[in-house]
Amino acid sequence: MSTPPPTGPLVTRDTLAADLRTLGVRAGETLLVHSSLSSLGWVNGGPVTLVQGLLDALGPDGTLVVPTQSGDLSDPALWSNPPVPEDWWPTIRATMPAYDPRVTPSRGVGVIPETVRTWPGALRSAHPETSFAALGPGAARIVEGHAPDCRLGERSPLARLEAGGARVLLLGAGYD
Repeated sequence: MSTPPPTGPLVTRDTLAADLRTLGVRAGETLLVHSSLSSLGWVNGGPVTLVQGLLDALGPDGTLVVPTQSGDLSDPALWSNPPVPEDWWPTIRATMPAYDPRVTPSRGVGVIPETVRTWPGALRSAHPETSFAALGPGAARIVEGHAPDCRLGERSPLARLEAGGARVLLLGAGYD
């Protein structure tokens, strides 16, 4: 059986940056991006191209922010996707690696946030389950001080994004 040809538009770094500007992304702004790479068409260069296009549209004074959550750093008794056997819980609790913003991968938020998280110069907030990563001149202000007892509230990057007038871009992703 042969592999079917790609479908959807051919997306390049330049076409993506131009399309983002047409959609209203402004140079110098702060943008929280929720994304789905597979819904955009055939992206030449995959997630790297997408991040480059976002950074191009934002320009050197813009800041890109993505969710880099790691919900698997939680109590296994609460896991449902997938659940694990109860007799595993003590071992999982005893051997779970500690959260490290530099190396703990994101989970369940897609390849774009993971690409941003590992991008040179990216900063990541300190919350072990609901972290955010950011690139650009506003990154430190947004991610620092993420309180461990505040997942998404007043002492999280979301509060700083709101206070700073950041906008949200749903790039191939819906509210789910």
